[in-house]
Amino acid sequence: MSNYEQKTAIKNDCSIEKTLNVISGKWKPAILSELLKTNIRLKDIQKGLPEASKRTLTQQLKEMIDDGLIQKEDFNEYPKRTEYSMTPLGKQLFTVFEELRSFGDKL
Repeated sequence: MSNYEQKTAIKNDCSIEKTLNVISGKWKPAILSELLKTNIRLKDIQKGLPEASKRTLTQQLKEMIDDGLIQKEDFNEYPKRTEYSMTPLGKQLFTVFEELRSFGDKL
């Protein structure tokens, strides 16, 4: 199965569209909300989102790493431990998510 390719190009002159593109995805908002609170491991994400497949979560995490929102750190220990955390760019989403939460509370 191939990766999804967007049919229409993202407009480079539309900052809102670019932002929505990197935070849109079935599970990205939920993942980002948790990562804005604390570093997290894949197994913890899976516990919080049991209806999401491991493959989908892994793909969305990879996309966010590629977009520079999050980073992955592998620890040199046994058993293997990997944590995801926000990058400085990703941390700038905090105020965006606060505004989205506030707006959602009014609906």
